[in-house]
Amino acid sequence: MLLVRRLRNTLLGCFRCNIMMVCLLVAFIITVGMVLVSEPVSTEELMGNFLSFSKMDLATKRDRPFYPSCVDTQDYLSNPLYAKQNASFVMLTRNEELRDVIKTIKSIEEHFNQWFHYPYVFLNDQPFTEDFKAKVRDVTTGSNVEFGTIDEIAWNFPSDVKDTFEFHNAIENQGDRSILYGSMESYHKMCRFYSGLFYKHPLVQKSEWYWRLEPDVEFFCDITYDPFWEMTRNDKKYGFTIVIPELYWTVPNLFRHTKSFVRKNDVTPGSLWKLFAKDYNVFESDDAELRDWINYDFDVKPKVSEKIAIEQLLKKGNESERINADKEGIMNLVNRARSKKHIVEDKFSNEEYNLCHFWSNFEIARLSVFDNEVYNNFFQFLEESGGFWNERWGDAPVHSIGLSLTLDLDDVHYFRDIGYRHSSIQHCPHNAMGGKEFPYVTSDPRFKRKKNAAYDKGRDFGSGCRCKCPKNKLDVEDTTGFCLNVWVDLINQERGRELRVETVNGNQIERNVREDYLKEFGN
Repeated sequence: MLLVRRLRNTLLGCFRCNIMMVCLLVAFIITVGMVLVSEPVSTEELMGNFLSFSKMDLATKRDRPFYPSCVDTQDYLSNPLYAKQNASFVMLTRNEELRDVIKTIKSIEEHFNQWFHYPYVFLNDQPFTEDFKAKVRDVTTGSNVEFGTIDEIAWNFPSDVKDTFEFHNAIENQGDRSILYGSMESYHKMCRFYSGLFYKHPLVQKSEWYWRLEPDVEFFCDITYDPFWEMTRNDKKYGFTIVIPELYWTVPNLFRHTKSFVRKNDVTPGSLWKLFAKDYNVFESDDAELRDWINYDFDVKPKVSEKIAIEQLLKKGNESERINADKEGIMNLVNRARSKKHIVEDKFSNEEYNLCHFWSNFEIARLSVFDNEVYNNFFQFLEESGGFWNERWGDAPVHSIGLSLTLDLDDVHYFRDIGYRHSSIQHCPHNAMGGKEFPYVTSDPRFKRKKNAAYDKGRDFGSGCRCKCPKNKLDVEDTTGFCLNVWVDLINQERGRELRVETVNGNQIERNVREDYLKEFGN
């Protein structure tokens, strides 16, 4: 029943999506209608005709790709205004993942770092072997590489937790309920470490910026500019390339604890908060009970009408000559007596976590967005709640919600032009249409390409540089569009407007409904 209610709430919430989602729905209906009256088509052809985010221009004045296509990297690097940043790649891995680590390094070196030579930091809960170190250094192109071990306190849960029956029972219970990775104690440790401890490691602390990498990652496009420098000069603090919804059962109480932290510490979140929190303050009225009954726009008219009908019935008493006029009031009174107040179980102080999060296995950020008083206190609060082991909180939703406590939407950049894959999820942009296509010039012969290397054709609103996307696989922009839709909706609004909730004037509606009722049934 809980899952059914979650699905119902999600579907109801979709009724409040913006005009873009309405357009998507209309386009889909038209497309399906055309298919039904024509010859059969494949799923790929159908989706190709479907209006999708990947075919839209998502750039706004508030956020857009730093460059619409390739730049001449050599000219870029020789520009006297360019300044290499104090930044590094950071990867948490293990000795046995060497093959996948090398795969990632080769990809990021070929598509970016062979020109920019940013250093690497590799972290492990066990010492790296000499063989691992030698082979990793061998595939980098002259960049500094450091290897660090995570101390016991940072990697393991506190002894008063990890040695208890409750801890092991919680991990086992999550496995019994088939919660993704819930039965893996090491996964809980990794999520906890990345949620609030990775930026404390001495090797990571050396840098002002970090770019997170994972084993077994592919980059599909060339990055011919320096993301760290562009974020610096455009006053951006955090960058993402994928935003998707989280699995509900991994974080059922994360938002409840977050709201408790916000209230106890008198925190005023930034405008980024609106990307993750669904606001139920849709009805503005002096009637507190009526406000409590209404969670969605479509609740307004029926509930106000019900109130007026019952109110008029009680005023009239039981006058038999007025019984016909009171049928509506009696019906509504009986209905109110039989009904239960609709409770949104995950709504706290009229807000609910919409499950959206930045997929944190790719993120480029200033360390200061984590290493500050608010975020550090937030992590400590979550640590004391036990959610990193009692539930399976991922670092991605923790990062996202935690960042929204201090950041505004304008502090965040969508790296739409960076093609990226990890696990089964990928984002690969279209190449720019008619953009100036600078030739690929390698600085290392290991990354030499064929003279006539084929890249994807340019498309309208494309932003990629020399992208070659996997075929027969839909982009994440088109398969998990809800969260991206929220981002697009917010970033299209004027600065400051995204903080204002569009509410219905309940007092005015109540006056109108009362007036209509009295016209029909009299005083």
